[in-house]
Amino acid sequence: MKIKNIKQWIGTFTDIDDFKQLQAQKDHFLGIASHELKTPLTSLKLYTQFIEMNLQKQGDLRNAEVAKRMDVQIDRLTELVNDLLDVTKIQNGKIQLNESYFDFDQLIDEVIKEQQMTSRHKIIANRSFIGEVYADRHRISQVMSNLISNAIKYSPDADEVLVSAKEENDLISFSVKDFGIGIPSDKQTKVFEQYYRVSGSKEHTFPGLGLGLYISSEIIKRTGGRIYVHSTEGKGSDFCFEIPKNKNIDDHA
Repeated sequence: MKIKNIKQWIGTFTDIDDFKQLQAQKDHFLGIASHELKTPLTSLKLYTQFIEMNLQKQGDLRNAEVAKRMDVQIDRLTELVNDLLDVTKIQNGKIQLNESYFDFDQLIDEVIKEQQMTSRHKIIANRSFIGEVYADRHRISQVMSNLISNAIKYSPDADEVLVSAKEENDLISFSVKDFGIGIPSDKQTKVFEQYYRVSGSKEHTFPGLGLGLYISSEIIKRTGGRIYVHSTEGKGSDFCFEIPKNKNIDDHA
């Protein structure tokens, strides 16, 4: 076998350090921009609520309703800003869990009541008594709210969403089932990735940055649990997270 001399070598390379630096700069910018947006948003919300209250006192219910709708849009924008802040915290390893014991059943009731106020879907709860759980109440509430709001958003032609919770072997399971558009089997592993959004002919119908499930998955991972989905395209999805009921407090102080 005759070996030929190599006269030319062609290849490519990627400067990983430059890529990491650009990523860090982007995250830093998002963090600063999100933080700076929170102050004017808070002021806008106060002004809008003040205007709505005065319009109601004057009997101008039509314009009061307009002000109320403005307030809802401000809340949505605030949620997007908070999502961006959470992503930068996660990527910089700065997201913290303030864990303590809280009533899991009470939290479910609060989240459902809050979601029901702005939804035409009937949110049906079917759960067993769970009691106190050791975790970050605010962050678990954030995950619950995200799963329920997603179920509502992605089932526009359905009338109900099913919420269930149970305890088994010191493990708490919480799930939200909808009867909406579902997720193709080849995309179900991607829904928890950063910036992943529903694609296809109905993409314009479902706004968002694609951060909610990514943030939720990171929160559940840091809580010591897991999050997953079972879905059938065209029939709906069932999102579930599992977390330990009790954790070693000394390890998470």
